Amino acid sequence: MKTLYKVSTFLILALGIIHVSMTPIFFKRFAQDALWFAGGGLMIIFISFFNFILMKDAGGERFVRILCHGANVIGLVFAFAMFTLGWLRATPPLQSFFVLFLFIFEAVAALKYSR
Repeated sequence: MKTLYKVSTFLILALGIIHVSMTPIFFKRFAQDALWFAGGGLMIIFISFFNFILMKDAGGERFVRILCHGANVIGLVFAFAMFTLGWLRATPPLQSFFVLFLFIFEAVAALKYSR
C-alpha cells in the first residue's frame, strides 16, 4: 500500500505539472481565466506536496495529518465536481474518471498511511 501511495502521489504531482504547463496552450492570452486554470494546477501540485510531507513525517504530527487530509478532501471535492459537470454534459471525459479515482485512492491511502 505504501508503494501505491507513493506512486499515486507522484501521479498527482505530474497531473498538476501537466495542468499548469497546458495553460498557455488552452489560453492564448494572459487573462483571469488563465490564472484560475493555472491556479487549479498549483492546487494539485500542493496537494501532492502535503502527501509527500505526510509520507516523510509518517503521521507523527497531528497538525500535518490534519493539513494533509484537509488538502485531500479539497482535491476530492474538486475532482468530484469536475466529474459531475462532465456527467451533466452527458459526455464525461475519460480523464475525469482517472482524476476522480486517483484522488479517491490518495485520500484513502493517506488515511491508512497516517495511522
